[in-house]
Amino acid sequence: MGRQLASGCTSAQLTAMLGLHEKGLLRQAPVFGQEAHTFLWLMLASGGDPRIWLDPVTRRNRYGMKTTPAPDELSFASTTANTISAQGYAAAALAAGGLFPSGRALHLPLSQWFDEIRASVVNGLGVPGAEAVLAASGTDAEILAVALATGLAPRPLTNILIAPEETGSGVPLAAAGRHFSDCTALGVPVAAGSPIEGLALRGIEIVFVPIRDASGRARDPAAVDEEATAAVERELRKGRDVLLHVLDTSKTGLAGLTREAARFLMASAPGRVRVAVDACQLRCRLTQVKRDLEDGFMVIATGSKFAGGPPFCAVVLLPAALAAEIAAGPPLPRGLASYSAALDWPAALRDRSGDMALSHSNSGLGLRWAAALDGIETMAGFSAESETAIASRFASEVRARAQTLSGVVLHEDDALCACNTIVPLTVLDRNGAFAALSGAQKLHAALREAEHAPICHVGQAVRLGARTVLRVAASAYTVAGVAACMGGGLDRAFRSVACDLDSLFEKWSFIERQRQSE
Repeated sequence: MGRQLASGCTSAQLTAMLGLHEKGLLRQAPVFGQEAHTFLWLMLASGGDPRIWLDPVTRRNRYGMKTTPAPDELSFASTTANTISAQGYAAAALAAGGLFPSGRALHLPLSQWFDEIRASVVNGLGVPGAEAVLAASGTDAEILAVALATGLAPRPLTNILIAPEETGSGVPLAAAGRHFSDCTALGVPVAAGSPIEGLALRGIEIVFVPIRDASGRARDPAAVDEEATAAVERELRKGRDVLLHVLDTSKTGLAGLTREAARFLMASAPGRVRVAVDACQLRCRLTQVKRDLEDGFMVIATGSKFAGGPPFCAVVLLPAALAAEIAAGPPLPRGLASYSAALDWPAALRDRSGDMALSHSNSGLGLRWAAALDGIETMAGFSAESETAIASRFASEVRARAQTLSGVVLHEDDALCACNTIVPLTVLDRNGAFAALSGAQKLHAALREAEHAPICHVGQAVRLGARTVLRVAASAYTVAGVAACMGGGLDRAFRSVACDLDSLFEKWSFIERQRQSE
């Protein structure tokens, strides 16, 4: 049997269905009409771990999202995942057409197709000379970043993470060079927690720096900088090298470790301190990503959060000088072959990948990036001023509705969150106390049920000290839709989003009334 794919069929069955060349070239695929549609939604759910495998009945992944547009559903869940937009789906279909425009013959060599995807990612996010390594998810990208850092480190490596509890549940394992799931994005069965071959045995140590205290209150940014600085200095004195993370935006809209502190620490120990910016939410301005690369930081980003692309499209962006250093360094760990295909890597680094030639390509990942690039292009189209105004209006509209809703509270610790495209709402139980995680998860699931339309998506539950929050978030498409109508003023431009928020909170209120009557 072949590897199990998201579609529920094996890789061998899908290969036979599509007529794929044994080395990854697509030939004579019978893709016409509805078959083209079927091919695309299957491929958009392939090349990822079980989180994006589709339920055969609902055709939804574990996030409750589809790989086809769902215009009748309300989505404010971009902190977690998105159902693909109509624009993104069209972009993915166009990219698929580059592989077989006539439905019968190969149009582009697959290597050239991936080169163009990566070039578009660099053009959208990066700077001239930067390189892009594609990854199935932000957690997979962390594994790649650690592998690259360890390859450049002649000493044992310490990985300093900022608030991993507000980035991804698998990040601590990935950051230590260990498998974070029982199946990789390429369908390889592994033992969660076990070492990745050639990586975890390099003596990697992990240091966590929190951005909240034990009660869930946000820490002073200066205190975070001080703790991270002390950790770096301590690890250097111990004779270890350091991979230091900057958290651009957490799941709840906070940041951790200032870029000023990161620049200082990297400059204080050239070659011994490497910096990785976790921009997986991609809620910073694109100019900030470019500045980070110019500063010599590697950047981990995804197109599947604010950019509005489908889940599981990430990238590690490398400054030109760092990419050249990696190209001249040792081969990458053999265990990356379970996570990364050869064509995920630029040609300049591909010979460092060694055994990754075993997995030639991940076309599902490429198609998801094609969809996400539409959202990134959208992000580039609105000004900082309009984005700030629209985001502020979004946050105020969400908070105004939340204030009238029983069962949630606007907690004072979240009131000063600088990221207005994410609004955390603290969930209460029937007695008015902080709800348990399970209670918030039940509410989250109820919002997604079709019994009482519309289906509503919000960000998954996150535990913050004693409380649990659900998150209502805007995506780039939300901002762009309002920005396109700003000629008539913000009030008029925001009407469509306001109506969608009304529908979301009306359903939320209905669910809350049902819960109170139980």
